[in-house]
Amino acid sequence: VLSTREMAEIGMKIVGETGGPTILDINTGFVRNTEGIKSIYNKGESSLYSPEQFKFYGDTIEKIRAFVQETFGLEFLYFTAPTFITRLIGNDSWEPRSLHDEYYHIHVDKDSTGHYDYSGLLYLSTYKKDFEGGLFHIQEPPMYVEPSAGLLLSFSAGKENPHQVQKVESGTRYCLSFWFSCDSRKKFKTFLDGKMHARFGER
Repeated sequence: VLSTREMAEIGMKIVGETGGPTILDINTGFVRNTEGIKSIYNKGESSLYSPEQFKFYGDTIEKIRAFVQETFGLEFLYFTAPTFITRLIGNDSWEPRSLHDEYYHIHVDKDSTGHYDYSGLLYLSTYKKDFEGGLFHIQEPPMYVEPSAGLLLSFSAGKENPHQVQKVESGTRYCLSFWFSCDSRKKFKTFLDGKMHARFGER
């Protein structure tokens, strides 16, 4: 958890801390906040992270994928785009500029991306210790999850699980989000090579 959070903090330094959501995709090389999208790899240079850090991140995703596959008793399960780390900062003066900034609405993952079959979260910070607010809420049946660093949460991505992240009131909340598909055609290549990539099947 500490190593993953350290990687998040390194990549997110590029955009600073303005409040609201910051999304970092280490695999494809982008970071996004209210101000827009930037590359985290300067002209393809991979010096931002070491080979050991890239390997650690890739191994973490694979361990999570294998765990989800076993937990749900699936024959096949594939890593699919995107997988990213989200930082949510509680800031009363921050205002969303687009729908993407309004992270706190109830939604269904499969409605936005049809090949998502399983969703999951690995929490990198702890409720009440690192932040206030920011509970994970599944609408029906009503369930609230208090994030704790190291807690892994996974669920099917369809209409049976409408959910939301409640607005972070103060502090900073970090979370690794991931999605998996049962469709081999949607398998996303794990690049982790210090270069930008725009297509999930890109070689």
